[in-house]
This record gives sequence, C-alpha cells and structure tokens, in this order.
Amino acid sequence: MPGPRVYSKRRIPSGGFQHRIPKIVHAAKPARDGKRGRSGGVVLHPAHPAVVDARTLFPGSVIGADESPRLLIDGFNSRKVGKRVTKGAWKGMPIFTLTLEERAACPRSCAQWEACYGNNMPFARRHRLDEDLIVALSYELGIKQRQHPGGFVVRAHILGDFGSAEDPDLALTYVGMWHVAFQENPALRMFSYTAHDPASVIGKAIRALNILFADRCRVRFSGRDMGSEGAIVVDDVNSSRGGVICPAQTGATDCCATCALCWSMDRTVEFLRH
Repeated sequence: MPGPRVYSKRRIPSGGFQHRIPKIVHAAKPARDGKRGRSGGVVLHPAHPAVVDARTLFPGSVIGADESPRLLIDGFNSRKVGKRVTKGAWKGMPIFTLTLEERAACPRSCAQWEACYGNNMPFARRHRLDEDLIVALSYELGIKQRQHPGGFVVRAHILGDFGSAEDPDLALTYVGMWHVAFQENPALRMFSYTAHDPASVIGKAIRALNILFADRCRVRFSGRDMGSEGAIVVDDVNSSRGGVICPAQTGATDCCATCALCWSMDRTVEFLRH
C-alpha cells in the first residue's frame, strides 16, 4: 500500500519587525462603470444605501464594544501603521489602532464620503460608536497606561471619526472622553484625522486637544491646508500643493511607525488618492 501523503510545510511570508504581513504593491486600476477611482479604490454611487444611510458597505463587520475582545489593536496587525515608533519624540513607543464604523461615525461633510477607503476593507472589525464604547475605551486606555508607563501611541480612527455632526451630543461626549484620557493617562499619545469643520463646535473641541496636549496629540483636519493641523488628498505626486506627500505611500519610508511626520511636522500632509 502506498504510504501516507506528506505535505510540505506552508510558508507564510513575514512582514518583518513592524508588520504581521508583508507590503503588497497594487497596480493602479482604470475606472470601470463608475465603481472604481483612478487608483482602484471603490467609489459608491450617491444613491447607494451605505451612502444615504451613513453606514459601512459591510454592516456585518460592525460590533458593539461588549462584543469585542479589545478595542485597541496592536499596530503590528496594520501594514500601514506598524508596531513601534522608531524616530522622533515618541521613539520606542508601541502603537495601537482603533477602528470605528466609517460614515456612521463621520460628518457627512467628509470629501471622501463616497470614496472612503473603508469601501476596500471588508475584513476590518468596526466598532460602533456609542456610550458603551466610550466607557470601554476609557478603561482600555487606563490599562495601556499601566502596561506602558513610558508611553504608548493610539492611531485613532483607522476608519470613522470623532462622531457624526447629526448626533452632536454623542460626538462631544466622545471628544470629551479623549480630553479626560489625556489628563488621566500621561503616557498616552494619539494621532488621527477628522473631517469635522475646525470652526464647528465639535471641531473646536477636537482642536482643543491639539492645543492643550500639544506634545502628545495631533489631529489633522482632512481637506484643510492648515500646516501642522492640515491633511489633503491629491491625485498624484505632480498635484502636490507644497505640503509633504505621505512618505509611506511614495515608498520613502515603510509605515507610520518609521515616519512620524504626521504628528511632528508643521506642514500639511498630502495623501495620494486611494
């Protein structure tokens, strides 16, 4: 009788120290039937239910804080973010990510409302922004403070924002949680982006984080050429407006952890359109 079949061990490529998976470079895809942008990202029709109802394209991926094993995920699991900061004032600090539900936790004024890169992320675990999440996140930040008293970084809102302008009370409560978290957790650092108008009530509360905790927090306002607080989207490298195009997108650096510009430089960050 023939012997048992022996299978060779499957080799899973490593992303190295900073990432669980290796970097994958995708070629640009042409527009097709209005479904994809110039770089291949999915663009939804204005009448699409996800656009109209302010929700993700993947509602099955949304869970409550009480259903989630954790809200803050090791940056090692994010190819774009990375595990640990390697330069600048935050050098050596581990990075954790937080993902909310795109559109549901965002202002409708977002210029990327239909083209959000969450449209390309069917496997992301999204957390519902509500009072339960605010309580749970506050608790987890306290745990990180005890685990990393020398400093830790949160890349807030891989998807989502500081809440919807249609529910200002919830949004302001959420922003207020961050204010308290910075006061109670001196090791906390955070960087993120928001589509809220900096002149709005919610925008002012967000901007106050940058002012009150200037060495520990940097939230950039999307679509605003505001120098240290600005972030815009450009079509290609030739469309730069004089800011700095994200070095991770151009291949000049590996990821957020090896760059540090978003939370340290005084120029507007420019992202290439997805």
